[in-house]
Amino acid sequence: MVTIILVSHGELSQGLKQTATMIIGDSIPIYALSAFRDEDEPVLKQINRMLRETDTNNTYILTDILGGSVNNDMMTIIKEHPEIQLITGMNLPLVISLATHCGPINENDLSNIILESQNSLVDCKKLLVGLTAEGDEL
Repeated sequence: MVTIILVSHGELSQGLKQTATMIIGDSIPIYALSAFRDEDEPVLKQINRMLRETDTNNTYILTDILGGSVNNDMMTIIKEHPEIQLITGMNLPLVISLATHCGPINENDLSNIILESQNSLVDCKKLLVGLTAEGDEL
């Protein structure tokens, strides 16, 4: 079983967790942390505490944006725990795919999951124009 830790600026991680568990249920451990809020414990301390209690071999940390302070902080985590996967640019399809993948996620599986989540970004206006140009209906 995988463990997913969502870390973001603001409330993005909580929203993703809430939506994902609404769709897939709560059988997979998904944690949501927000950085730079008025919390008692900094995110790095929270994550380090969680990692002491988790099988880190199946842990995925997802962050909101490459180069952002949250992702940069998480880079220090994977230096200490190279078995943890750190993926940035998190979105709902990525969270759902990781959480619902059957069996262990190998390197090829992870590449495909990331590619699928990237491909879920679609300019629907162009999609609609393409459909109406061909005479198709929605």
